[in-house]
Amino acid sequence: MSKINDLSLNEAIDRLKEIVAWFEGDDFDIEAAIVKFEEGSLLAADIKDKLSKLQNKVTVLAERFDNVE
Repeated sequence: MSKINDLSLNEAIDRLKEIVAWFEGDDFDIEAAIVKFEEGSLLAADIKDKLSKLQNKVTVLAERFDNVE
């Protein structure tokens, strides 16, 4: 598995979806659940960070666009 920070936003979201689907399945193992929960938590934090950075870029671009005469 790639490092979480090395994943693109779409890759991180896809991996998080896989983890959520695993939890919704019938193949439940407590040790695996702990590992997957930890990975999911890290992915969620990374996704939030990436989205925040994208929001900042969009805000800067919108401000530049607004200042164009």
